[in-house]
Amino acid sequence: MRSTREMRRLAAVLLAGAADARFHGDDLRRAANVQSRRLYPLLTLLLERGWVTDGWDDPSSAEPQRHYVLTDVGRRELARP
Repeated sequence: MRSTREMRRLAAVLLAGAADARFHGDDLRRAANVQSRRLYPLLTLLLERGWVTDGWDDPSSAEPQRHYVLTDVGRRELARP
């Protein structure tokens, strides 16, 4: 299944980061080689499961960027074989 391969690639990128690493969507898209139209539904699923949290970098700026952080639960779940 295509989304499973994409989720594995996304998980590998998230797991490769430091425990408190912040990832921007565009960086995740490039690193995991996933198209935007597939990436954001995967991130939404991870958010709903509590495996990632999100926030905004400097929300007062003209172009705030959303970031994603892998949670401890997400790290355990995504590291499962």
